Amino acid sequence: MEGDPVILHTNLSEILNDDTILWGFGPKESVISQIARKNDLTSVFATDEVSFAGRLQVDHKTGSLTIRNTRNRHSGQYKLTISREKTTSRIFHVDVFDVVVETDGVKSVSVTEGESVILQNDATELQKDDLIVWRFGDKGILLAKIDVETNKLSLNHADERFRNRLQLEQNGSLTITNARPEHTGLYEVQIRGRESSQRFLVSVSADVGWSSTVIAGIVLAVLLLAGLLAAVVIYYRRRISELEKQVAEEEKVEGMEGRTVVLKTGTTLQNGDEIKWWFGDDKNPPITQNSEWISTDADTSCDVSDERFRNKVQLGGGTGDLIISYIRTIHSGVYKVQISGKTRIKNKRFIVTVNVGIVSVKVGQSVTLETNIEIQEGDLILWTFGVKNGLIVKAESGATSISESFRGRLQLKDLLLNGSLTITNITNADFGHFQLQVLNSERNRFRRFNVIEASTEKKVRESTEMISLLSEEGVD
Repeated sequence: MEGDPVILHTNLSEILNDDTILWGFGPKESVISQIARKNDLTSVFATDEVSFAGRLQVDHKTGSLTIRNTRNRHSGQYKLTISREKTTSRIFHVDVFDVVVETDGVKSVSVTEGESVILQNDATELQKDDLIVWRFGDKGILLAKIDVETNKLSLNHADERFRNRLQLEQNGSLTITNARPEHTGLYEVQIRGRESSQRFLVSVSADVGWSSTVIAGIVLAVLLLAGLLAAVVIYYRRRISELEKQVAEEEKVEGMEGRTVVLKTGTTLQNGDEIKWWFGDDKNPPITQNSEWISTDADTSCDVSDERFRNKVQLGGGTGDLIISYIRTIHSGVYKVQISGKTRIKNKRFIVTVNVGIVSVKVGQSVTLETNIEIQEGDLILWTFGVKNGLIVKAESGATSISESFRGRLQLKDLLLNGSLTITNITNADFGHFQLQVLNSERNRFRRFNVIEASTEKKVRESTEMISLLSEEGVD
């Protein structure tokens, strides 16, 4: 069901040294995850393709794959390939069904005929992978649905009772305009992925005019509203003052995919200090923290609460700087650090933008994607192409395989030296994203390139700069 997790099991008791596991999706078997184990250490890659970004979890012991908070689009064929002494594969068929709502607790809402019914979604902030569903009546008639991640919204125009009356806000609240007695009944909303649900019992009564009691109530409401407005003005003045202070402690950082980015605290930590780093909403748990700092000059690896940062984060010795290795575009966003000591509390924010390298070439020419990664013995080398990460080159232990669509057009003389790849006789079908993954027992290194037609380079770069600018302007 949409919003539920799906677990695909390898049936391995554990991953052995020199094992390689590939998970593919769809008819083209696009690579969504790779697991390799060497010298008792396991390295893992999960795709950042938008359909799966932030949803994949890999069991480091068995290689089993979990897809969190599923949608209908995750239905399809998954292929598991396990390379040991021999290569074996298995096919999984996954069907993700529509939502069936289960709720508890009821709120009463009463309006007069002709007024609007506003059913407020209590979730203060929506997450990017939330799926919001509204239903009506004992039969659970689907009224509206919005997928926050894709911003896709659908309303029930087939039911005559609700035709041209439904409005679904971006925060998930539902409005029924020009209500009629036939709209009386039970309404249900559920946010899939976080198991949040609400029920509303709506009563629409006939319009019988205003009584003196109603008029007195309106006068009282106006007085209360005036007091509320005064409180709001005071609140926002304070909020603006707080934001001005935050801007003064804000730093913008840009980096390229596959490189290392360091977010500098600008201070020296003392013994006993507490340091916390957040990514995105600071109401969520910190991605990493140290509750009692011990002075050291060495950078230290740390546990993380967010799978996107697994095996990528260190805290800088002496300063608590956040060091993000092999950074990716999914790591773009707002970071916040808080340092608390006996005599101080320091806060600082960072706006991080991660870009993909752009390489321009003309049709018919050759292009070399230079990675400058030192290849070591036993490394697994994978080059993929396109938004679905279709595998085009795989090299391991001296054996190399090439995709049929690129066969005869690749030069691999530097592949086993530094991972670089040359593509000859470029066609229009070759424009897009190429990604290199180099996996070994210690780490997972990668590079990504956006290969574009030479005549469009200026337009692409301007578009990238504009997106970066809009992202910065959108930060609260």
